[in-house]
Amino acid sequence: MEKPDTTTSPEDDQNHREVEVFGSLFCPYSKQAQRLLDEKGVSYRYREVPMVFGWKLPLKNYLEMKQRSGGQKKVPQIFIGGEHFGDEETLFAGDRDGSLDAALGRTRSDS
Repeated sequence: MEKPDTTTSPEDDQNHREVEVFGSLFCPYSKQAQRLLDEKGVSYRYREVPMVFGWKLPLKNYLEMKQRSGGQKKVPQIFIGGEHFGDEETLFAGDRDGSLDAALGRTRSDS
């Protein structure tokens, strides 16, 4: 059974575009992505993709993630403003080079 989706709400949740994170409860990469977004004060909607021994169950969230990401099967997958941004590696690279802030609609001083 899928875990209910959750939404975080930091105090400054109005200063960026909508963010969705498709991840799995026991995936360390999903936790890293969530931690980075939390540290940046970014609110996001978390969508659970259940896994059993690394195999993703073909349930609603997994199928939606795969379709919207152009076939990507690994978690996490991050969407900003409804557009696919990438996985945790893309998220961290984007934080380093400024493309994450640009995708969020922020300037570096906002984050």
